[in-house]
Amino acid sequence: MMQEAVSRHSGVGAQVSSLGAAHEAHERNRLIGVMNRYLDALTARDVRKVPLGASVRCTENGCELALGAGLWRTIRGRRPRTQCFVDVSAGQVEAWGIADEMGKELIFGVRLRVEGRLISEIETAVVRVGPSDVNPVDLDVFDRSPDSIHEVLPPQDRVSREQLVRVANLYFDAIEQSDGSHLPVSDGCTRYVNGIIDSVMDQTDLDKLDKNQAHRGHKVAAQMSAGDYAYIEHLRGRRYPIVDEFRGLVLAHVMFDHPGDLTRASGENPMPSPNCLLAFEVFKVRKGVLTDVWAIGPILPYGMKTGW
Repeated sequence: MMQEAVSRHSGVGAQVSSLGAAHEAHERNRLIGVMNRYLDALTARDVRKVPLGASVRCTENGCELALGAGLWRTIRGRRPRTQCFVDVSAGQVEAWGIADEMGKELIFGVRLRVEGRLISEIETAVVRVGPSDVNPVDLDVFDRSPDSIHEVLPPQDRVSREQLVRVANLYFDAIEQSDGSHLPVSDGCTRYVNGIIDSVMDQTDLDKLDKNQAHRGHKVAAQMSAGDYAYIEHLRGRRYPIVDEFRGLVLAHVMFDHPGDLTRASGENPMPSPNCLLAFEVFKVRKGVLTDVWAIGPILPYGMKTGW
């Protein structure tokens, strides 16, 4: 950020800024290349093709597994389009996509930590299609989703890493406290959860839903203040493995605790038994204001740990 501020005042600063951007782009592409290599190996079910560090850790849906177990055994293919999020300074990259598991499609998310040329951490979330009233999934979301979330922001629209994380924390705090009044969020902020639109839904689409889903047409801050997410008790284990100042993105990993006996303000109980959701959640922030939220995550047993 300091380099870009200098670039507006001197030719030397502009050159430094250009070099910084070029390094970021190079390292970003390198990390995405490592991810593509990993996903190709996963799809081929060939662990030998993965450049592993000596003490690699691997989890799937919060459980520590040996590499080659879990989705590695059941995957049979994947759609070509993936969403990649990168933190060059942390050496981390995460990809979301759609895979074929034994003839049924699912959503997956994979986070890699890359040290040098080797992978030292592998964290996977697998979202299998379940009962629509518990964890609805739209498997076509990544094929039709706009690329605007990955847009590189102009320097004047960017904020610091610390501010990006702060906005994400304010979002989770607003859910816990049923109070969106302190969240810097745009009125048009669109949230997708496992591909399902969950805010400012078009009225035509909203008319197709029952009254318990009416909150999906409301603005994000209004939903929180209205108690539409009061059935969520805690947002625990918050981690921010990927922060991208160039794109105004912060990616969180967090557990949503649903104790089973809490309801929305309307009295509806969307989670009538104890469980938790392991969320991989990305936020787009422009000039310090939240504009987009995407989340994927599986429903897991209540009290489940993240594994990290």
